[in-house]
Amino acid sequence: MIMRTLLPVVLAFAAGVGLLATPSSAAAQQPKMDIKLFAGASATTFVEMLETGRERDVFAGWQIGFGPRVRKRKWFVEALLSFNRWTFSLSDPDLSFSGQVNSFELPLNAGFIPYKNSLFKLYLYGGLVNHFNTKLIATVALADGSASETVKLKPKEVDLAIYQAMARFGINFDVAMFNFDFNYSISMNSATSTSYRTGYHQLQLNAAYLF
Repeated sequence: MIMRTLLPVVLAFAAGVGLLATPSSAAAQQPKMDIKLFAGASATTFVEMLETGRERDVFAGWQIGFGPRVRKRKWFVEALLSFNRWTFSLSDPDLSFSGQVNSFELPLNAGFIPYKNSLFKLYLYGGLVNHFNTKLIATVALADGSASETVKLKPKEVDLAIYQAMARFGINFDVAMFNFDFNYSISMNSATSTSYRTGYHQLQLNAAYLF
């Protein structure tokens, strides 16, 4: 099921790479590469499909990363690597949980450039995000505040999936040597190994410097 979902995204990215790699006799049509160094903020929504209905929790986070972007005429592809962290806070009548989840992402994007001039370029894109959860650091405290403990856990110890495949759709634009990006991602496999499905929804806003 996941492979059937991922196949169109992978084929689209491969087609974009093939298009940009096509030889051209005109120097103006040769591929151009930029290196993006970016940082930004994110909002991650967990949606749990419980028997009692859907439950949503929204957590704030941030990311920082870099990667190449190759463009030719009105098309482009990019492969970015980022370190991501989002924080969480949960509570019940007896205990409270707060902490952070560390992860990294490898998005593979391909898209279209509908408008460009010497100072401004607009990009529309879609892609596949390979999301890997690596560590969870949590503080567990009694509700009355009388005791607490901080623990470091692996994702599988809290039923959190190590790998997430996510579909991403976004829009960004260049202003001179700066790039601003807004994107939305949705998970294509469950975020946990529990018997009920849990989905990711992620919004990111990034600012980048282009080399």
